[in-house]
Amino acid sequence: MPVIFFLLGLVFGSFFNAVIYRLPRKEYSINKPRRSICPECKHVLTWKDNIPLISYLLLKGKCRYCGAKISLRYPAVEVLTAFLFAINALFFPLQQAVTMCILVSGLIISSFIDLEHFMIPDTGIVLVATGAALYSFFSHQYPKVLIEAGIVTGLMIAFFAVSNAVRKDSFGFGDVELIAVLSLAVGLFGSLFVILFSSIFALLTYALIAAVKKKNFDRKTMIPFGPFISLGGYVTLLFMDQIRTLYGLN
Repeated sequence: MPVIFFLLGLVFGSFFNAVIYRLPRKEYSINKPRRSICPECKHVLTWKDNIPLISYLLLKGKCRYCGAKISLRYPAVEVLTAFLFAINALFFPLQQAVTMCILVSGLIISSFIDLEHFMIPDTGIVLVATGAALYSFFSHQYPKVLIEAGIVTGLMIAFFAVSNAVRKDSFGFGDVELIAVLSLAVGLFGSLFVILFSSIFALLTYALIAAVKKKNFDRKTMIPFGPFISLGGYVTLLFMDQIRTLYGLN
């Protein structure tokens, strides 16, 4: 089963690359143009240019038609999606694994768009919300999780209002939405760990970047927090049972 999910992940990852490129750009939509194109020369790509991962390797990371370099994001998204789909199949029952793949799809799309454009798209939020809601349904967490998700959403909106009153644009509303929809899967208790893990991953990452560049970290630097929320949310879901056991909640 993990092998099948891995292969499906490669296919879906290829599609996600198109979504990640098109969603932030007004001249494109998910289904327009209908065929994949080279971002540089706009040449329509054939099937042999679109084989997940294999085409990138065969073309040596360059466009067949204009020779422009293909961003490493393309194979990275495909491999990451395939890997996470396989992990889902390995650690969750089939129904939950499928819902986790829907959730992960939204996290991947949201993270890579946020990294480049400092925005979290509605499409990503809807996918995460759908996957999270179905995950809770198959985990028999209703209706309690809805009440807890409402509390998390209210608290995050309040935090957003206060933090932006203190310093404008200090926290994006897309981050609020992402944590809110993740709470549909992890509940109130799990949301605390999503925030904790997200903050730790962000601090470690930017401390490492500052050390490598040998610069003091600028507190005014804009940080795309979506990828860290996504990572924190996934880690929380993956180890939720162990966390609950550790705190005597199982």
